[in-house]
Amino acid sequence: MQRFTRPSRDRFTVTTRQNWFSRVAGSFLGMLLGGVLVPAAIVGLWWNEGVPDLSKIADDSLEISSASVDPSMNGKFVSITGPITSESSVSDPPFIESGAYIKLTRRTEIYAWYEERRSSETVDAVGGGSTTETTYTYDTKWVSTPDDSTAFEYPEGHRNPAKTLSDATFAVDRASIGAYAIDVTQGVDLPLGATITPPRGELPAGYGVADTYIYTRSAAQSAPSVGDERLSYIALARDTTVTAFGSVEDGTFAPYRHSEHTFFEVMEGTRSEAIEAMHNTYVLFVWIIRVVGVAGIFVGLQLLTGPISRLLSLIGIVGSVFDGISGFFNAALALLIGVTTIIISMIFHNIILMIILLVALVGFAVWYLRSRSAAAAQGA
Repeated sequence: MQRFTRPSRDRFTVTTRQNWFSRVAGSFLGMLLGGVLVPAAIVGLWWNEGVPDLSKIADDSLEISSASVDPSMNGKFVSITGPITSESSVSDPPFIESGAYIKLTRRTEIYAWYEERRSSETVDAVGGGSTTETTYTYDTKWVSTPDDSTAFEYPEGHRNPAKTLSDATFAVDRASIGAYAIDVTQGVDLPLGATITPPRGELPAGYGVADTYIYTRSAAQSAPSVGDERLSYIALARDTTVTAFGSVEDGTFAPYRHSEHTFFEVMEGTRSEAIEAMHNTYVLFVWIIRVVGVAGIFVGLQLLTGPISRLLSLIGIVGSVFDGISGFFNAALALLIGVTTIIISMIFHNIILMIILLVALVGFAVWYLRSRSAAAAQGA
């Protein structure tokens, strides 16, 4: 049973009653999901520890000078540092005039509705039923991709139009770092650069400009309406100091196919700065997966114990006490399973650690057997 109230134009509340039997039935469906989520999270944690740290691979590259071509470096994994240049330039007419850019990235946004949903559940003291109050709030903001308003709980008055402008990237076909050429069309990864306020072309009628944005309606900068759009640009400027990783063939940069990764990329900064950026990205990624993985195990365990909680909620205080106790133990168990998985996976994916562990185990086994033999001899 649902009851709708509309306290304001952009907010409404749904109150839902659920009896004990339906809550128990729903918890068993959740238990099935938990049975999938826990092993999936463990697999994710295991895989995560095997992800290579690209900075260690990049650190093995041979640092060569960009001043002149060295034929002896053909086919080897190298890195070169210097200003990136090109005889060509890029633009995005009619918005951006041609400028001294190696790469130009257009970002588009639309002013659109979005939905926030917040729920609170109150379990009956006796009987196991519950009352859930869900509040839907609608507001507007600049977004890269508008939400599908047809999927809103209350779409009336919150319709989002489709974007008419799309994101785009423009880059020169050919660039160079010193004496070495880079064929950009071969899929090399170029850095984004920085947000710019570049020279603008003759904008279409009605467009406006403010700070680093171009608006499709001049008044949108101060009083946007749903459907207004704006553009901003990120550019890699000519003569930016970069470091390129890959192989070289007769003065032209090419992909280097390492067993774990294909290197063909250009990063801003010096070689040491580029390698440090790779390592920081790796550390951030690994820790995000670790946290998400442990959280996934916890949620899965909560779902697995859900039916017991729902059964005990027939007597409200008993169910509440069980929820608190099970939540604590599930959190501790999730942390234990997660950390154990991470440690075992780290050892498995690191040959040196594996050898050390095997040597330690063999040493312990030899010591234990000798101790037993000595004890038996003394007993005889």
